[in-house]
Amino acid sequence: MKSVLLFCFALLAFCLQASAPLPHKFYLSNTSIEFNAQTRAIEITSKIFTDDLEHAIEAQCYKYHSLYPQTPEVYELVKKYIGEKLSLQAGGRNVVLNFIGYSVDNDMTTLFIEGNYFDPNQVIVNNTILLEWYSDQQNIVEVRWNGQSKREYFTKDKTQFQFIP
Repeated sequence: MKSVLLFCFALLAFCLQASAPLPHKFYLSNTSIEFNAQTRAIEITSKIFTDDLEHAIEAQCYKYHSLYPQTPEVYELVKKYIGEKLSLQAGGRNVVLNFIGYSVDNDMTTLFIEGNYFDPNQVIVNNTILLEWYSDQQNIVEVRWNGQSKREYFTKDKTQFQFIP
């Protein structure tokens, strides 16, 4: 009887471990910034590992918050965190970024942000998303404007990028 119980316990432990999300071995976010002349908006999407974003929000407010299902409280926490970690200047002026929302798809969270459009002679991007938590965090940012595209990698040592169309 003991061996049957031990076997059942071992099987249960194995099943729980197998169903737990696997930690990823790299820390990465991917942000796309597009200056859309037709809609007169700056459109930003950012993809971040969900567990990393949850960790950052937990540390910010000292309480665990799952990103799914969405609640008004968590929406505001994500908005606050991203507002502190991502900023743009275009044509020498700060761009007001409006957090539109986010969606969670398995282990990735996609953030949606908009800003007022400028015809920039230069764009400065500041991105420190998750850089305070992971020493090997990389934030890839691609800026697209008027048919031109430039990709840059942000790290702890490089948190700003200047794009001149």
